[in-house]
Amino acid sequence: MARTNKAFDATIDTIESAKETAVALMQNATVDALDLFYTDDLEYIENGIKKLNDYSNKSWLLSAILLYTLVYDKGLYAQSGLSWIDYQKEARERIGLDQRDISNQLSCARFFINNRAELERQGFTPEGKAKNLSRAEQALELSGDVHEVIKHVVNDTFLEFKEWYSSFKEKKALPTTENKREDIEINKDKFYINKVEAVKISDKIPESDKVRLEKYLNQIFDAMKRGFEPAIIECYDGKEARALPKLRDKYRQGK
Repeated sequence: MARTNKAFDATIDTIESAKETAVALMQNATVDALDLFYTDDLEYIENGIKKLNDYSNKSWLLSAILLYTLVYDKGLYAQSGLSWIDYQKEARERIGLDQRDISNQLSCARFFINNRAELERQGFTPEGKAKNLSRAEQALELSGDVHEVIKHVVNDTFLEFKEWYSSFKEKKALPTTENKREDIEINKDKFYINKVEAVKISDKIPESDKVRLEKYLNQIFDAMKRGFEPAIIECYDGKEARALPKLRDKYRQGK
Protein backbone atom coordinates (compact mmCIF):
# COMPACT_ATOMS: atom_id res chain seq x y z
CA MET A 1 0.00 0.00 0.00
CA ALA A 2 1.24 3.49 -0.79
CA ARG A 3 2.23 5.25 2.36
CA THR A 4 1.50 8.76 3.47
CA ASN A 5 3.48 11.66 2.06
CA LYS A 6 4.97 12.35 5.51
CA ALA A 7 6.25 10.11 8.27
CA PHE A 8 3.43 8.88 10.47
CA ASP A 9 4.85 7.31 13.62
CA ALA A 10 1.88 7.67 15.96
CA THR A 11 1.16 4.74 18.25
CA ILE A 12 -2.19 2.94 18.31
CA ASP A 13 -2.99 4.61 21.65
CA THR A 14 -2.24 8.04 20.19
CA ILE A 15 -4.53 7.39 17.21
CA GLU A 16 -7.31 6.09 19.45
CA SER A 17 -7.04 9.14 21.71
CA ALA A 18 -7.36 11.43 18.70
CA LYS A 19 -10.43 9.55 17.46
CA GLU A 20 -12.07 9.71 20.88
CA THR A 21 -11.44 13.44 21.13
CA ALA A 22 -12.89 14.12 17.68
CA VAL A 23 -15.98 12.00 18.39
CA ALA A 24 -16.51 13.65 21.78
CA LEU A 25 -16.45 17.06 20.14
CA MET A 26 -19.16 15.95 17.72
CA GLN A 27 -21.36 14.46 20.47
CA ASN A 28 -21.43 17.83 22.19
CA ALA A 29 -22.86 19.35 19.02
CA THR A 30 -25.81 16.98 18.43
CA VAL A 31 -29.30 18.38 17.79
CA ASP A 32 -32.70 16.97 16.82
CA ALA A 33 -33.00 18.91 13.56
CA LEU A 34 -36.42 17.57 12.56
CA ASP A 35 -37.92 18.72 15.86
CA LEU A 36 -36.96 22.31 15.02
CA PHE A 37 -39.55 22.44 12.24
CA TYR A 38 -42.41 21.79 14.66
CA THR A 39 -42.01 24.64 17.12
CA ASP A 40 -42.74 28.37 17.21
CA ASP A 41 -40.33 29.00 20.08
CA LEU A 42 -37.73 31.45 18.76
CA GLU A 43 -35.19 30.76 21.50
CA TYR A 44 -35.45 27.01 20.91
CA ILE A 45 -34.96 27.50 17.15
CA GLU A 46 -32.02 29.86 17.68
CA ASN A 47 -30.32 27.37 19.99
CA GLY A 48 -30.89 24.68 17.38
CA ILE A 49 -29.33 26.83 14.65
CA LYS A 50 -26.32 27.50 16.87
CA LYS A 51 -25.91 23.79 17.53
CA LEU A 52 -26.15 22.99 13.81
CA ASN A 53 -23.51 25.60 13.03
CA ASP A 54 -21.40 24.19 15.85
CA TYR A 55 -21.76 20.72 14.34
CA SER A 56 -20.68 21.99 10.93
CA ASN A 57 -17.66 23.82 12.36
CA LYS A 58 -16.45 20.70 14.16
CA SER A 59 -17.28 17.95 11.67
CA TRP A 60 -14.30 18.62 9.39
CA LEU A 61 -11.87 17.27 12.00
CA LEU A 62 -13.73 13.99 12.37
CA SER A 63 -13.94 13.73 8.58
CA ALA A 64 -10.17 14.30 8.30
CA ILE A 65 -9.35 11.59 10.85
CA LEU A 66 -11.72 9.11 9.18
CA LEU A 67 -10.16 9.84 5.79
CA TYR A 68 -6.61 9.47 7.09
CA THR A 69 -6.82 6.49 9.43
CA LEU A 70 -9.31 4.34 7.51
CA VAL A 71 -9.62 5.30 3.85
CA TYR A 72 -5.92 6.10 3.39
CA ASP A 73 -3.70 4.57 6.06
CA LYS A 74 -5.70 1.35 6.46
CA GLY A 75 -5.96 1.13 2.67
CA LEU A 76 -9.75 0.87 2.45
CA TYR A 77 -9.66 2.97 -0.72
CA ALA A 78 -8.52 -0.26 -2.46
CA GLN A 79 -12.09 -1.58 -2.13
CA SER A 80 -12.97 0.89 -4.90
CA GLY A 81 -10.65 -1.00 -7.27
CA LEU A 82 -8.57 2.15 -7.68
CA SER A 83 -5.01 3.04 -6.77
CA TRP A 84 -4.61 5.82 -4.23
CA ILE A 85 -3.68 8.27 -6.99
CA ASP A 86 -6.75 7.37 -9.05
CA TYR A 87 -8.97 7.40 -5.95
CA GLN A 88 -7.96 11.01 -5.31
CA LYS A 89 -8.85 11.89 -8.90
CA GLU A 90 -12.37 10.50 -8.38
CA ALA A 91 -12.75 11.79 -4.82
CA ARG A 92 -14.87 14.79 -5.83
CA GLU A 93 -17.56 12.42 -7.12
CA ARG A 94 -17.14 9.80 -4.36
CA ILE A 95 -16.83 11.93 -1.22
CA GLY A 96 -17.15 15.55 -2.34
CA LEU A 97 -13.46 16.42 -1.95
CA ASP A 98 -10.96 17.44 -4.61
CA GLN A 99 -7.26 16.50 -4.47
CA ARG A 100 -6.24 19.68 -2.65
CA ASP A 101 -9.01 19.12 -0.07
CA ILE A 102 -7.70 15.59 0.52
CA SER A 103 -4.12 16.80 0.93
CA ASN A 104 -5.28 19.41 3.45
CA GLN A 105 -7.38 16.93 5.42
CA LEU A 106 -4.58 14.37 5.57
CA SER A 107 -2.24 17.07 6.84
CA CYS A 108 -4.79 18.16 9.46
CA ALA A 109 -5.29 14.59 10.67
CA ARG A 110 -1.58 13.81 10.91
CA PHE A 111 -0.80 16.94 12.87
CA PHE A 112 -3.79 16.50 15.18
CA ILE A 113 -3.02 12.83 15.90
CA ASN A 114 0.67 13.45 16.52
CA ASN A 115 0.12 16.55 18.66
CA ARG A 116 -3.33 16.08 20.21
CA ALA A 117 -2.21 16.41 23.82
CA GLU A 118 -0.37 19.70 23.24
CA LEU A 119 -3.21 21.04 21.09
CA GLU A 120 -5.69 20.31 23.90
CA ARG A 121 -3.32 21.78 26.50
CA GLN A 122 -3.19 25.05 24.57
CA GLY A 123 -6.99 25.15 24.22
CA PHE A 124 -7.46 24.05 20.60
CA THR A 125 -11.02 23.67 19.31
CA PRO A 126 -11.80 22.95 15.64
CA GLU A 127 -14.17 25.86 15.08
CA GLY A 128 -12.74 28.06 12.35
CA LYS A 129 -9.31 26.39 12.52
CA ALA A 130 -9.38 24.04 9.52
CA LYS A 131 -7.13 26.27 7.38
CA ASN A 132 -4.72 26.86 10.26
CA LEU A 133 -4.37 23.17 11.02
CA SER A 134 -3.93 22.31 7.33
CA ARG A 135 -0.80 24.52 7.30
CA ALA A 136 0.56 23.40 10.68
CA GLU A 137 2.95 20.83 9.16
CA GLN A 138 4.30 23.46 6.76
CA ALA A 139 4.74 25.91 9.64
CA LEU A 140 6.59 23.27 11.65
CA GLU A 141 8.93 22.55 8.72
CA LEU A 142 9.80 26.23 8.53
CA SER A 143 9.95 27.16 12.22
CA GLY A 144 11.04 23.90 13.85
CA ASP A 145 9.09 24.70 17.04
CA VAL A 146 5.92 22.65 17.52
CA HIS A 147 4.86 24.53 20.67
CA GLU A 148 5.02 27.89 18.89
CA VAL A 149 3.21 26.46 15.87
CA ILE A 150 0.34 25.23 18.05
CA LYS A 151 0.17 28.55 19.90
CA HIS A 152 -0.32 30.34 16.59
CA VAL A 153 -2.74 27.70 15.26
CA VAL A 154 -4.91 28.22 18.35
CA ASN A 155 -4.74 32.00 18.69
CA ASP A 156 -4.23 33.44 15.19
CA THR A 157 -6.51 34.09 12.28
CA PHE A 158 -5.36 32.28 9.15
CA LEU A 159 -3.77 35.44 7.73
CA GLU A 160 -1.92 36.09 11.00
CA PHE A 161 -0.74 32.47 11.11
CA LYS A 162 0.42 32.54 7.49
CA GLU A 163 2.28 35.81 8.04
CA TRP A 164 4.02 34.29 11.08
CA TYR A 165 5.25 31.08 9.48
CA SER A 166 6.07 32.77 6.17
CA SER A 167 8.52 35.02 8.02
CA PHE A 168 10.82 32.00 8.39
CA LYS A 169 11.24 31.91 4.61
CA GLU A 170 13.18 35.16 4.72
CA LYS A 171 16.85 34.48 4.11
CA LYS A 172 19.65 35.85 6.22
CA ALA A 173 22.79 37.22 4.60
CA LEU A 174 24.96 34.20 3.80
CA PRO A 175 28.62 33.95 2.81
CA THR A 176 29.84 33.34 -0.71
CA THR A 177 33.06 31.95 -2.22
CA GLU A 178 35.15 32.80 -5.26
CA ASN A 179 33.24 30.06 -7.09
CA LYS A 180 29.85 31.73 -6.86
CA ARG A 181 27.53 31.14 -9.83
CA GLU A 182 26.11 34.19 -11.57
CA ASP A 183 24.17 31.95 -13.97
CA ILE A 184 21.93 30.54 -11.22
CA GLU A 185 18.70 32.34 -10.38
CA ILE A 186 16.10 31.51 -7.74
CA ASN A 187 12.67 33.08 -8.12
CA LYS A 188 10.38 31.86 -5.31
CA ASP A 189 9.61 28.26 -6.33
CA LYS A 190 11.43 28.37 -9.69
CA PHE A 191 15.10 27.57 -10.27
CA TYR A 192 17.05 28.68 -13.35
CA ILE A 193 20.48 27.97 -14.85
CA ASN A 194 21.42 30.22 -17.78
CA LYS A 195 17.81 31.47 -17.91
CA VAL A 196 16.51 27.91 -18.35
CA GLU A 197 14.19 26.45 -15.70
CA ALA A 198 16.24 23.58 -14.28
CA VAL A 199 13.62 21.85 -12.13
CA LYS A 200 9.83 21.86 -12.21
CA ILE A 201 7.72 20.58 -9.31
CA SER A 202 4.41 19.05 -10.33
CA ASP A 203 1.22 20.66 -8.99
CA LYS A 204 -0.31 17.18 -8.83
CA ILE A 205 1.70 16.04 -5.82
CA PRO A 206 0.40 16.65 -2.26
CA GLU A 207 0.89 20.20 -1.03
CA SER A 208 2.99 19.10 1.96
CA ASP A 209 5.43 17.28 -0.35
CA LYS A 210 5.54 20.29 -2.68
CA VAL A 211 6.47 22.57 0.24
CA ARG A 212 9.25 20.23 1.37
CA LEU A 213 10.71 19.84 -2.12
CA GLU A 214 10.68 23.61 -2.65
CA LYS A 215 12.51 24.02 0.65
CA TYR A 216 15.17 21.42 -0.25
CA LEU A 217 15.67 22.80 -3.77
CA ASN A 218 16.01 26.32 -2.40
CA GLN A 219 18.79 25.09 -0.11
CA ILE A 220 20.56 23.21 -2.94
CA PHE A 221 20.40 25.99 -5.52
CA ASP A 222 21.23 28.69 -2.97
CA ALA A 223 24.37 26.79 -1.95
CA MET A 224 25.38 26.34 -5.62
CA LYS A 225 24.72 30.02 -6.38
CA ARG A 226 27.01 31.08 -3.53
CA GLY A 227 29.75 28.70 -4.69
CA PHE A 228 29.33 26.00 -2.07
CA GLU A 229 28.86 22.27 -2.46
CA PRO A 230 25.42 21.13 -1.26
CA ALA A 231 25.37 17.87 0.69
CA ILE A 232 22.50 15.43 1.16
CA ILE A 233 22.58 13.76 4.57
CA GLU A 234 19.89 11.40 5.80
CA CYS A 235 18.49 12.55 9.12
CA TYR A 236 16.13 10.82 11.51
CA ASP A 237 13.84 13.85 11.80
CA GLY A 238 13.69 17.62 11.42
CA LYS A 239 15.29 18.21 14.80
CA GLU A 240 18.41 16.25 13.80
CA ALA A 241 18.53 18.04 10.44
CA ARG A 242 18.42 21.45 12.13
CA ALA A 243 21.31 20.47 14.41
CA LEU A 244 23.72 19.71 11.54
CA PRO A 245 24.43 23.34 10.51
CA LYS A 246 25.44 24.08 14.11
CA LEU A 247 27.94 21.20 14.01
CA ARG A 248 29.25 22.43 10.66
CA ASP A 249 29.74 25.98 11.98
CA LYS A 250 31.48 24.67 15.08
CA TYR A 251 33.81 22.61 12.86
CA ARG A 252 34.63 25.67 10.71
CA GLN A 253 35.45 27.75 13.76
CA GLY A 254 37.86 25.07 14.96
CA LYS A 255 39.78 24.87 11.68
